[in-house]
Amino acid sequence: MPTLPLFVFGTLRRGECNHHYLAGAYDRVLAARLLGFARVEPLMIARQNGSAVDGELFFLTASTDSATLRECDRLEELTPGSLIGHEYRRIAVRIQTDIGEFAA
Repeated sequence: MPTLPLFVFGTLRRGECNHHYLAGAYDRVLAARLLGFARVEPLMIARQNGSAVDGELFFLTASTDSATLRECDRLEELTPGSLIGHEYRRIAVRIQTDIGEFAA
């Protein structure tokens, strides 16, 4: 089963300090918006109706998707096999782009 694209809004974006975790691991990237969420701190978001968070949607390559997600989870200090950490939660969301909506 293909991995969903990865939406990022903080330091994993292109030009940011942790983008090296994604460099070379994706086929394409789109400017994207996560509706129904708002920034509550510079690098933290929370659900909030009527708000949106801008970011980027990365389509990871099939050959590197699992390893890339593991490295991103390690960056976010997730316990291996867990999707919820101290200040991080990897969840499925709907993302808006100029070419349409994507599950991510």
